[in-house]
Parts: sequence; structure tokens; C-alpha cells
Amino acid sequence: MNIFAVIVTYNAMHRNWIDRCLQSLRQSSVPVTPVIVDNNSTDGTREHVPSHYPEAVWLPQDHNLGFGQANNVGIRYALSRESDYVLLLNQDATISSDALERMLSASDGDSLLSPLHLNGDGTRIDEMFRFSLRDSKNTMLDDLLIRHELGDCYESAEICAACWLMPTSLIRKIGGFNPLFFHYSEDNNYYHRLQYHGIRTILVPKAQMYHDRKLQGNMQAFNRKRLRRDLLLEATNINLSFGKCCLRWGKFLYKSYVQDLPQHAYIPGAWLLEMCWLTFHTFQIRNSRKQEKKIGLTWL
Repeated sequence: MNIFAVIVTYNAMHRNWIDRCLQSLRQSSVPVTPVIVDNNSTDGTREHVPSHYPEAVWLPQDHNLGFGQANNVGIRYALSRESDYVLLLNQDATISSDALERMLSASDGDSLLSPLHLNGDGTRIDEMFRFSLRDSKNTMLDDLLIRHELGDCYESAEICAACWLMPTSLIRKIGGFNPLFFHYSEDNNYYHRLQYHGIRTILVPKAQMYHDRKLQGNMQAFNRKRLRRDLLLEATNINLSFGKCCLRWGKFLYKSYVQDLPQHAYIPGAWLLEMCWLTFHTFQIRNSRKQEKKIGLTWL
């Protein structure tokens, strides 16, 4: 089995993230080749990784590509080496030694697979992962509370891309991440495309991943241009017609200004500014919608 783990790094020396991440891959019961795509780190990551992890493929970039595009670099490399699976893993995440083995055992060769996402020390479920469980229509909670026995896998709703195991066949159908998204929401867009093409997301709860972060990771980065991302995510959703996108924008406008304004701190006029940005990028958005409806290596 030829498996590549694509890890995007940016100042990954914080809290020994990259060491913990790569050490967990070394301890995996299934051999995996790390592919490190560095987004021009300035904290010593660029010196540390090549000297301490000779088994890793080192792909440094001369500027910050963002999360999605950097992952695309690693995915292209894996495809060029005839990979069977590509594991996407965050720099602040680690996996249990049997996680890959368990996910491979549950794989049908077409679906996206994810382990159970825990917090950094494994004492709680990752906060954002709770939303995935809330939205899922699987029977995992029934199995736990009624049958007291956890199944091997469950079909799930959207799961954060902090740890995805992707069969190469899936990538050749869906492609890579949309370049319109720099950081955050690129995995939401990808999930919309999975839905459109009828590809399932499979949760393997006995496989575990540990995500050392707070609710949204870097909250400053998450909130930056958040309104634009939210609007863009609706505009690129190929499961919706343009008319439905407009209706959802109206609902979103009401919710953001009337209900969530203090929480999101949207400045007056932000909606108009972001609508102007979307209008300016209308051609790119329309082009992305057309491309993502097709089967193939879109964005790769």
C-alpha cells in the first residue's frame, strides 16, 4: 500500500507540533511517507524538519500559499508517485499508531475516511468535531448508549480536513482544493463537492486523531475576512442554483446583522464591500462551479 501523508506547515515549531506530528507517523502500524509542504515558515521549521526527518519529502515554498493550495502541492506530488491513498494531516495533529490500519480496514476504496477527532491530550472530543457528530445521521450514539458497543464505521456528515484519508480514486474524481479559498472553508467547499458527486464520508471511531488547538485554531486568522468566506462558500456551492444562493445570502444577511452582529463584529458596510468583491470575481466563481461539477483532477 503506497500512502503519502501531506502536512502543510507554517511556523510549526510552536508547542513541538511538527515533532509530535511526524513522530506519530513514525509509530504508525502502516508505513506512510510524509510530504511536508512548508508555507515559508520563519520560526526554524525550514531548518529543523529536513535535518531531523530524512524520511520526509521536503517541499518548501517561497511564499505562503494558504492551506488548500499547499495541500494541492502535496497531493500532486503523491499522485505523481502513484499513491494508493493520501492522508491529509494538520501540523498540530497526531494520530494513534493503529489509526491508518483501522481506516484502511473500513475503506471501500471510494469514500473519504476520518478518524475520531479528540483534543490534544485525548481527554475530550474536539469541539469542532462535535458539530460533525451533531449533524450526522448515523447510529453511533444509539450504539454507544443502547447497545453499548461501538461499530467499526459510520456514514457521517462533514468532518474537518485536519485528518482525512483520501483514496486516490476519490481525488481523481473530485480533484484538489478550490484556489478561491486561502485559509478556512476550503474543506467546507470540498464537502459540498463530495455531496454533489455522491461520495460518502466515513467516520472510523476506533481510529483516533489528537488535535492540539482551541475551538477554531487561530481565532484571529479565522475571523479575518470571515464574512467574505461565508458568502463565497455559498456562491461556490454546486448543490445550489444561483437563485438559491441569493436567497441564502439574504438569510445570512439577516442572521449576521440582526442576530450575530456582536459575536461576529461585522463592521458597518462590510456586507456591501464583500458583495463588491464577489461581483468582481463573478467570472472566477462561475468558472469554479462549472469545473467542480465535472469529474476529474479539478485544481490539480
